[in-house]
Amino acid sequence: MVRSMKKIITMILAFMLLVSSSVYANAYDIDDIVNAAKSYIQSKEGYYDSINANDNGAVSIGRVQWHGARALQLLKMIVEANPQQAQSILTTSLYNEIVNSSLASWNYRCFNSEEVRIVKKLLATQESKDAQDQLSFNDIKGYVIRAQSMGITDAKALVYFADLENQLGGGGVTRVGRAAVAKAGSGDKVTLKILYDVAMEDSVASSSPGRRKSTYEYCLSLDFDNLEVETEFVPGKYKITASYLRMRKGPDVTYDPILSIAEGTQVTVTEVSDDWGKITYLGQTGWISLLYADYLDGTLPPKEDTSEETKDNLDHDINGNGKIDAGDARTVLRVAAYLEKLPDEKRVIADENEDGKITAADARGILRIAAKLK
Repeated sequence: MVRSMKKIITMILAFMLLVSSSVYANAYDIDDIVNAAKSYIQSKEGYYDSINANDNGAVSIGRVQWHGARALQLLKMIVEANPQQAQSILTTSLYNEIVNSSLASWNYRCFNSEEVRIVKKLLATQESKDAQDQLSFNDIKGYVIRAQSMGITDAKALVYFADLENQLGGGGVTRVGRAAVAKAGSGDKVTLKILYDVAMEDSVASSSPGRRKSTYEYCLSLDFDNLEVETEFVPGKYKITASYLRMRKGPDVTYDPILSIAEGTQVTVTEVSDDWGKITYLGQTGWISLLYADYLDGTLPPKEDTSEETKDNLDHDINGNGKIDAGDARTVLRVAAYLEKLPDEKRVIADENEDGKITAADARGILRIAAKLK
């Protein structure tokens, strides 16, 4: 396997099981849908120790940016998991506030700079990570159940609905969901495309068109049956995709930040530890999370392969650069999503499985060729 494909494969073709519980005809476990949505939502939000001190009138914290009362709910869980540790990290007044406050009292609670500094330390603990993983799973499962209660059964639409609720809240996503059901005629006829189109027609949901589009492409690429692909990050050149990305002293959010790197900056990763990469930037050496960076094609020497099979596979070189790579798969996926058109001669070679149409399955097949899995 070509290990250099991890980030690209993860973002383009997230190989996860889908579809709802056995109540529905497609008897995939609901937890698989939740995990697919959770993986995507967390990749788009924050770190475990992220804090927005004043996010539209109240603090937001953590991996999925729990806001206001939900932020307090999370902090209560962390404190209850290890009260002694929490007392050692927090000031007495802040500890007592977290323990004794009602959830509603935090609907307009913002942090000052000192509170941000202190709470960040609490959010970086293992108790915090465990609580956030548990809470995010429970929350997102609630999103999926809400969609199912509206009659929506399509697996990809359920994942898309979950991301909508994470951004719009219960009221906003219910409005979009009801409009999609009305457009389709019934909940079980709501497809990913219908839900995407309705979201883009909604005045609030459409205010983040980039997010709506990237979520649509992610959901479109989800594969229900192919879970065998397991990839890893590798050294090479990456481009930062977060609005700003902290470089830390070590490969974990518990390490102190050194500096922040702006979106679009290209960096060279010299060493990898799980999903963290070691870089040198502005004369400082540290680690960044590669979940918030895109691997740049062609920065590692290609594996030489002169086999007849490899030569034949060049028939699927959509972008004409003389090799099969993730760029070809991305183009096919965009064509499948009706976001791009190809001339007839290119459509022929884009149809990797030769079924007469361009779908995510063709993108998946081309990506497997690029990863030397086919």
